[in-house]
Amino acid sequence: MVLSARVKIKGLYGLPKAHTPVTPAVLATIIEFFQRHRGSVLGLTGAGVSVPSGIPDYRGTNGTYRVHGSYTPILHHELVSQHASRQRYWARSFFGIRPAFKAEPNPIHRAFASLESHNYLSGLITQNVDGLHLQAGSCNVLELHGTLKQVKCLSCGVKESRDGFQQRLEELNPEWVEFGQEMAQSGEEPKRRPDGDVDLPSNLQYGSFVYPKCHHCLTGDYMPTVVFFGGSVPDKVREQSYRMVDDASAMLVCGTSLSTFSAYRLVKRAREQGKEVAILNFGQTRGDGDATMKLETTAEDVLPPVAAKLAAETP
Repeated sequence: MVLSARVKIKGLYGLPKAHTPVTPAVLATIIEFFQRHRGSVLGLTGAGVSVPSGIPDYRGTNGTYRVHGSYTPILHHELVSQHASRQRYWARSFFGIRPAFKAEPNPIHRAFASLESHNYLSGLITQNVDGLHLQAGSCNVLELHGTLKQVKCLSCGVKESRDGFQQRLEELNPEWVEFGQEMAQSGEEPKRRPDGDVDLPSNLQYGSFVYPKCHHCLTGDYMPTVVFFGGSVPDKVREQSYRMVDDASAMLVCGTSLSTFSAYRLVKRAREQGKEVAILNFGQTRGDGDATMKLETTAEDVLPPVAAKLAAETP
């Protein structure tokens, strides 16, 4: 319980009283930033960029940690070692994954795709697991914390689509399918949480929920291809993130408090190399002291008009 509590509250940085006014001068500053580093700006995004798509975040103004102080995310060691934890996770994901997959890219995602296609952005590292940057048309995307689109066997490593896995879950749990239909009919559908999770009644028992074994080795258990709290970014992904920082001349950070070290260390690496780091985020971040530019605003207010202006000026 001590570990869960520490994970739950870590990274709740302060919120400012007012936004930075998004004036023509502010937009011009960001435009000049992209022009100064054309083709060599690396984007780094977090959950805040997907909030306009209806996906909740953890630490934003209305983030799950701020609004629901008792919320505790599942930890990596719990998922890989405890049958009961896997039952709880897959039962909640059973109801949360379909709404998560229905989310559509918003103007921020499309702005990043436009900046890349017009050769202002060298690439994008995202902490998000929703796949919306790729869906919006961005190409050079590194999903730092993985993706919800797949599951993998903890024993043999074989992967399967999350859609296919969902079908198997539905076949194994007809009573839970019926429970979901009853909630929908009553208008009491569960409240969404980050990363495909939902709130279910506190008195609900998960002991009857069945999850399938690996279809390849027949004995292994599955987990999503995401980095859970307490887990580690795979070595290959970490090394690729370092290369992307090293190859860029500047970094633009959007929609993240940088509370996870896997993201913050990239900002530190860029600054140690003397590179510019601009942060667009409403609220304090772990990297504020490292930033060469910080705007207390959301990417939604800044990036779409900036991308549109730069696209119009590109031959």
